[in-house]
Amino acid sequence: MGIESRLNVRALLGGTIGWMVDVFDLTLILFIAAIIGSAFFPKTNPTAQLLYVFATYSLTLLARPLGGLVFGHVADRIGRRLTMLVTLVGLGVSSALTGALPTYAQLGIAATALFVLLRLVVGIFVGGEVSGSHLIAIESSSPSFRGLVSGIIESGYYWGYALAALTYALLRDYFGLSRFVSYGWRYAFLVGLAVALVGVVLRLTVDDPEIYKRAKATGNIAKVPIVELFRVSARNALIALLLLAGIFWVAYATLGFLPTYLNKVLNLPLNEVFWGLAYASLLGGVVTIIGGAVSNYTGRRMAFLILILIGIALSYPLTLGLKSSYTTLIVSAGVLTSVMGTGGIMLAYLAELFPTRFRGSAVGFLWNMASIGATGALLTSVFWLKAFGPINGYVLLLIVGYLIGLIGVAVTRDNTGVELDKVEERITE
Repeated sequence: MGIESRLNVRALLGGTIGWMVDVFDLTLILFIAAIIGSAFFPKTNPTAQLLYVFATYSLTLLARPLGGLVFGHVADRIGRRLTMLVTLVGLGVSSALTGALPTYAQLGIAATALFVLLRLVVGIFVGGEVSGSHLIAIESSSPSFRGLVSGIIESGYYWGYALAALTYALLRDYFGLSRFVSYGWRYAFLVGLAVALVGVVLRLTVDDPEIYKRAKATGNIAKVPIVELFRVSARNALIALLLLAGIFWVAYATLGFLPTYLNKVLNLPLNEVFWGLAYASLLGGVVTIIGGAVSNYTGRRMAFLILILIGIALSYPLTLGLKSSYTTLIVSAGVLTSVMGTGGIMLAYLAELFPTRFRGSAVGFLWNMASIGATGALLTSVFWLKAFGPINGYVLLLIVGYLIGLIGVAVTRDNTGVELDKVEERITE
């Protein structure tokens, strides 16, 4: 059997690019949070405007489970291929529209409402993405490739982050600060649309995986997949949710909050922050691929355990490294934002827990419900820093997320390498 029959390269690339677009949009909002606050919210003090943006961002994250439910159902009942095409087109278009919205000064509170509504729509499409191309790539891969495929797709998170940081830095330099704040930021959202179109072209020739086709042909698809998930596999679902919530907590405490932390708390120049994070993301992507690949040899559960413990041990020295030299900033941010590689394991781990007949809904819903961890990290970040100081507070913010994940690791099941059409048997053992 050749590599093409065990590894769907187009689905892999399409999934990676889809993740890039997801993260590009979500990250860009955080990068330009101060500008967004002044553009779409009532005039008040800058801190309040920033909190408005974070609250809207949290609404985007909270809309993701709805997208996971809707498109997970479509992925299970109709097909993975349709899901991956609709979600990427929807995300690219809704993201681009963000850059075309009128401001609060032009339209008043209606501009605020339109911005919030559009961010909810973005959250729904982001939530559906994982049930499409991400799942096709995993289901089309043999067990020996599954961890690597998971890591590569998840590395798209970091390429998207790097693209957002690079886009911000280049446009800010090109327009100059005043013109960028006035209107230049709008062009950044068109970059996400362009990348989405590339992803759509790649996905046009990708078909549903054979394992899904067989399940559908034999009628082995749940009528209401999300109900079936909690009827037969509630324990696995809740444990997976706990584990992933911890990982998402750390991911958004770093990738999401780090630009604000470096600029507003450590007082680093914005240009230095975004060029540094662009370089750091490249390192984060590599670590993520390594984490996914290593999990094929250690098992998913052991890989989670080892990497989380390393994350806890390195939280303090890496946080100190953020305010040392520019080189240590890049290295420290790169390792921190990689969540030590645990993100590269998540997709393979979830796919191996649930059977094909409701896998799309399980992965889509649980992946996106775990974003509550991200919301918790963003909304409590100010508390940790005020209560324990800029260094210790940030370290504790990270460790809380790791500990949540550690509890999930302690009680979860490891199905590393299982044939995906045998998962049903493993549930009933």
